[in-house]
Amino acid sequence: MVRIASCRDSLEDRPDLFAVEAFSSALPPSWIAEAIRACGRDALRIRLLPPQLVASLVILMGLYRRDSYVNLLGRVREATHDRGLWRGDVPSTSALSRARDRVGIEPLRRLFERSAHTWLRQTQPRLFHGHRALALDGSTGRTPDTPENMAFFDRPGAIQGHASHPQFRTVILFDISTRLARAASFGGYRDSEYALAGHVLHEIDPGSLVVMDRGFNAFGLLQDILDRGAQFLLRVRSNTRFEVLQNFGPGDDLVRVRADRKRRRERPELPPGWVVRRIRYQLHESQEEYVLVTSLLDPRAIPAARFADLYKERWEAEIGFDEIKCHLLGITASSRPTAVRSMLPERVLQELWGILIAYNLVRILMAMAAPRATADTAPLPPKRLSFTYCLSRIGDAVPDMMRAPTHRLVDRFEQLLWALARVVVPPRPGRSYPRAVKRKASNYPVKRSRLAGAPP
Repeated sequence: MVRIASCRDSLEDRPDLFAVEAFSSALPPSWIAEAIRACGRDALRIRLLPPQLVASLVILMGLYRRDSYVNLLGRVREATHDRGLWRGDVPSTSALSRARDRVGIEPLRRLFERSAHTWLRQTQPRLFHGHRALALDGSTGRTPDTPENMAFFDRPGAIQGHASHPQFRTVILFDISTRLARAASFGGYRDSEYALAGHVLHEIDPGSLVVMDRGFNAFGLLQDILDRGAQFLLRVRSNTRFEVLQNFGPGDDLVRVRADRKRRRERPELPPGWVVRRIRYQLHESQEEYVLVTSLLDPRAIPAARFADLYKERWEAEIGFDEIKCHLLGITASSRPTAVRSMLPERVLQELWGILIAYNLVRILMAMAAPRATADTAPLPPKRLSFTYCLSRIGDAVPDMMRAPTHRLVDRFEQLLWALARVVVPPRPGRSYPRAVKRKASNYPVKRSRLAGAPP
């Protein structure tokens, strides 16, 4: 456990030395300071809200989604009252907004990339025939309904003409073993997942295996993955045309697929086609045929059934989105319909990077706690710990460790890890959830925000 300070008196009237003790072993304060310095934000005049403190507050905004700015600042002050963090009044919400603008997006993005890269190397993955399996998937989220967010992110259409809120689109690369978010890209609703995926490919390590669904069936994207020295496993539409070159067994063929003309015109350097391995199978509870293609061609090295088993684990990305949106952010249809609280696009993007750092912090602490929970003396995968339970315990531990004397921090952190390992969820059995509408849309007109003005 990284010691925060040798003497608590050294933190008197020094908000620039603020650190979240519960996270310091995983996210050292020096990382935040270096990200601030690399972006030139350390030259800003020291105020009540210096850059390093603001970056930490943005991360805490993701962890304490239910707290308003006022409550969040009050929570921090109450936990650090004996350090003299703010001797006068707590900074106002407008002061925090202006401080966020001074820090900007880039330090949080750099901090996410450095932490995700380091944490992934610190974990022990469950390899798939020597390959680290990653899942690439996309999702959308609502932003507050303001003219600025509308102009930047746009909104989808709906039965009554348009949706209620502007929406951002994101593509995230998840590590299947730990469910850590390895890389991410954000854009407006009209940006395609294919385009956003291109911004995360540089984070794919050689030798990795990227698992994707049908939305990423694009030759340019697949070629870029191969150029990184990685491999892919992709589900394609059942009516995709292939030229069969060799049959390896039932539902297992070596085939040639040709690049479509549109992609060849956009990227003339693409080959006219590829030789890939096609795996076809049906699930017991469904008559639908699944068709997978992979760049791993040797049937003796990896049987076809192993690819079918791996593709089911692509749902780790779906579960990751569920943990972020439903549990971390607490999104609901009525009381909390938006994923973020920021009213301006730059703040939305900054907040999103803070949310991903907060999510990964929960995940890496779960990975650190997992060895303390064993099943028949075998190490327990971090995914078997309860995310909702761990999120609650970490939320309690943050202010508790802020109040604790410095010499007690190591013990408190060890107690936290043992607490996280206490609740183990059973293995997930095979389940089927048919697509269905849970509740119909309201017949009432869409209520427009007074900030957004009248719809066009």
